[in-house]
Amino acid sequence: MKTMILSKLPSKSTRLRRCRFHFNLASDSSSARPFSSSTISTEKNDPTTQFQKTASNVCEVIRRKPRWESSILSLFPPSTSGIFHSICISLVIRRLSDSNPLLSFRYLLWLSSTSSSISLDPEAAGSFLNALSASRAWKPALHAIRSVKCLSEFSVLDPFVFHLCSDTRSIYCDNNLLYDLCDILESHSTELSLPSWNSILYASLITEKTDLFHRFYSMMIESGTDPDASTAGYLIRALCRDGEPTVAYHVLRDVSRKRIIPDVVSITQLISAFSKGGNFGRVSEILHLMIASGSQPDLFTYQEIINALCDGAGRTAMVDEAFRIFNDLKLKGYACDVVTYTTMIDGLCKSGRMEEALLLWSEMVANGIRPNNYTYNAIINGYCKSGNIDHARKIYDEMLSKGFKESTVSCNTMLAGLCLHGRLADAINLFAEMPKRGIHHDVITYNTLIQCLCKEGKTSDAIELYSSMLATSIKPSISTYTPLIMILCEEGRMTDAMELIKIMEAQGLEPLVCSNDFIISGFCRVGDAEKGMAWLSRMLQGNLKPRAETMDRLVECLCSLGQVDCALQVMKKMFDISYSVGSSVCHLLISKLCAVDSYQACQLLDEIVLVES
Repeated sequence: MKTMILSKLPSKSTRLRRCRFHFNLASDSSSARPFSSSTISTEKNDPTTQFQKTASNVCEVIRRKPRWESSILSLFPPSTSGIFHSICISLVIRRLSDSNPLLSFRYLLWLSSTSSSISLDPEAAGSFLNALSASRAWKPALHAIRSVKCLSEFSVLDPFVFHLCSDTRSIYCDNNLLYDLCDILESHSTELSLPSWNSILYASLITEKTDLFHRFYSMMIESGTDPDASTAGYLIRALCRDGEPTVAYHVLRDVSRKRIIPDVVSITQLISAFSKGGNFGRVSEILHLMIASGSQPDLFTYQEIINALCDGAGRTAMVDEAFRIFNDLKLKGYACDVVTYTTMIDGLCKSGRMEEALLLWSEMVANGIRPNNYTYNAIINGYCKSGNIDHARKIYDEMLSKGFKESTVSCNTMLAGLCLHGRLADAINLFAEMPKRGIHHDVITYNTLIQCLCKEGKTSDAIELYSSMLATSIKPSISTYTPLIMILCEEGRMTDAMELIKIMEAQGLEPLVCSNDFIISGFCRVGDAEKGMAWLSRMLQGNLKPRAETMDRLVECLCSLGQVDCALQVMKKMFDISYSVGSSVCHLLISKLCAVDSYQACQLLDEIVLVES
């Protein structure tokens, strides 16, 4: 990455004033009559008047004749009419651009195909591109720039680029506009002003074309244009989107040394990236850097940190830190909104701290902040996880009474609570009621109920639900298959389990490591140790680490089948990955060895003692 150096910004180019020329149009008869040398001679002392009349007549022909290209040179011989003179061309372009920009584009294409040297004055070129810009005719404009050299001059191209990149609607609708612009800038090596470069970078960023962003950024640096705070902010955002927050952090450090401070939004995205990755040490560094540089973090910055800390709600210390930050915000005068309160309430509920969550709820209401459906769902989820389904139902009914509608998310929350605490019948009833209330099932709805059915041993019902899911447009996920594979392996239905594994892989889904453990244990359960060994080899070749219990199970199965040599191989693999051997497995294997080879049994015992020590 090139070092960003701040220098004096180039002066912003002045938009060219659109000039309008009003002339009396020639009559139909004169416009259809070729120019003669006598016409030229009578006005040889006033060539401007001649070009004005020629331009006026050319415009009239172009407007009135559908296929004017085939006859215009016979009507206006170049040797006598001056049709290819730069003044005449500029006048025609201006007049057509004012009335019909696409006709001016068609005229320019005809010129480029007829004459190799087209010359336009800057005002006419600017008028032409401005007219196409106003009509959002970006494709014709880009084609014209590519075909006509004078249109790529700085004073003409710079405002056009700024206008194009400001039209985000067109850029979203046509994915190729920015790529076409990139090709033009690369081939013409045209310098642009800093505002125009920044508009290009921003357009690339919001359309998520970071490949183009980096190409444009390289062109900007190579052109000698010095970046500013906006440029640095866009670069940080692009790097975060590319999954390179560490590089973005070094950009921030580099520009801050030069007293270039990116906007708070860009720094917040960098903080969010590190927060989601759990690197809160780096988050603290960035916050201190912001404050030291005079850029005060806003509420959204802290929301990102609180949200990330609360997502790690399994760790009490992280929720405590989120709560500390939340309370500090209030002390510092930040006006915490419903999003901030909801995020904190959700974190407390996930960590089982319902009393604190309810106190925060009461505080929020007392401050005049109305809970939204996400706040209600957070409390409902907390009650469900704590096993207080009745209170969850009460909050659910209150949510509906406040005018919030049921949604797939709210129903999934209740469904998960019912399943978690074994209320399968109620869960099935809720699942059946959802479509009747106009609420769609999603993959989470199916996965939650399938997992519950498998947990309760209702294998046939779980498979039936999976089949009904396939009949919808909802695609199964890894979480759909994992409980089904587990229950089928526990029941020894290995053919069905293997079929699900094949279906998963065909859909591009990678089975969880635990699914491989289920398969090996399932083969052991049906006494097929050979396939269990083969599956273990597949796991190890894929750098997957099986559970110690799985390998114990396989050793037991091999011993029971009298395959002591294979059992020793598995035990050797256990030692290689630093697993200890269960006492019952050791006893079984040594017993088997003593029956055939007491010396080898003693050697194995010594090795086990050595590993355990």
